[in-house]
Amino acid sequence: MRSLRAALFALALVMPLHAADALAGQEAPATRTMSADAMLDSIAVNTHITYTDGAYADLQKVADDLAWLGVRHIREGTPGGSAIPLSSYLWLARRGVKFDFVVHGDLDDSLRELDRFVAAAPPGSVSAVEGYNEIDNFPMHYLELTGEAAGLAAQRALYEHVHGISALAGVAVYDLTGFDPARVAARTGSADFANQHPYPQNGDQPAHNAMGPAWIAWAVDGVRKYSLPVVLTEFGYFTIPQAGWLRIGVDEPTQAKGVLNGLFEAARLGVTRTYIYELLDEKLDPQNTNGEMHFGLFRNDDTPKAAASTIRNLTTILGTHGKTGALANNSPSYSLTGMRDTGRSLLLTRAPGHYLIALWNVVPFWDRAAGKPLNAPPVSVQVDFGARASRVSLYDPTSSAAPLAHHEGLQRLTVDVPDHVILVDVTMVNAP
Repeated sequence: MRSLRAALFALALVMPLHAADALAGQEAPATRTMSADAMLDSIAVNTHITYTDGAYADLQKVADDLAWLGVRHIREGTPGGSAIPLSSYLWLARRGVKFDFVVHGDLDDSLRELDRFVAAAPPGSVSAVEGYNEIDNFPMHYLELTGEAAGLAAQRALYEHVHGISALAGVAVYDLTGFDPARVAARTGSADFANQHPYPQNGDQPAHNAMGPAWIAWAVDGVRKYSLPVVLTEFGYFTIPQAGWLRIGVDEPTQAKGVLNGLFEAARLGVTRTYIYELLDEKLDPQNTNGEMHFGLFRNDDTPKAAASTIRNLTTILGTHGKTGALANNSPSYSLTGMRDTGRSLLLTRAPGHYLIALWNVVPFWDRAAGKPLNAPPVSVQVDFGARASRVSLYDPTSSAAPLAHHEGLQRLTVDVPDHVILVDVTMVNAP
């Protein structure tokens, strides 16, 4: 599951070169609508609970950190052939953790361990089973095949197994990663979800790329031909601030912005679930030179980085008002004035007359030459709610789960939109 930086650098090098600002001249993308519940359920994280020589050795802390974040979906390797027993996976499942299990090693062994887990775990503990990880980076053998052919054949066998067992009914099959979509025409009989691993380089925004097509959009567009829903099972930034080209190290506040924006950009593009890489900084790195040890939302000593606090604030805000109700016939009809072509928005519905508007500005937030944050000034945007709102609250998940401001009895509000997601919580007059 470990993402290799060398592969990410190669990815960046083969992307077609555009102007420095890939968004210049484009129209502001249309607002997509989804429920706040779906947005909350789209947030997931990678873990490495088999790494018993570092931060993941304390399973209680892993469970506590997930609960503190408000995240229940994790991505892990299937049990078996590891340093921890099946009971450890079951212990997490009994605390409400939902697994995307990635097969590894021998496929038959992985599937046997998967079946053992399902037989003992609470119903619904497995949300997905995923094919082999990044087969372009790790040697792949299956039957008499090697490389990409082996990975694709193993994926078909995995799909047949999952969909052939009643105990796994309703469990999705995520595609493997690391094959070249240009050489593969279809995924029928192989996957229920297409799967990608976008890692922004150069301290780029997730919806920007100084060298070519925007990172998450480029990844999603690469698998649209399969006409499948999409998941991103790895996405993140490591927290060693760096300068230069083809690097992704940023400081902790910029990691928080990047992760937050990536979750919303993925949702805006229709991605079903995004797995942040990763929960914890895996091991100590006294020299602060190994980027692989700094992708965590939490530091190696289990203290939360700004990104962890941001995710906690976000899940709290999204979950504040309970389950989403029906939209009825009065869907929100607001308008935005002053949004630039770099602006983004996402509408999150709660119940009739109650919704959230996510707004953010995709401008560079990292100075790659200096290796420092940019903190671009916000853009003033007027939001017209189409009718009088009884209450409007403004949230910034990077700051707090509490509202920054409340307003009552107004139709229009001017909002300063920064380089990261803010949320406008609207309750219309006569809303239930």
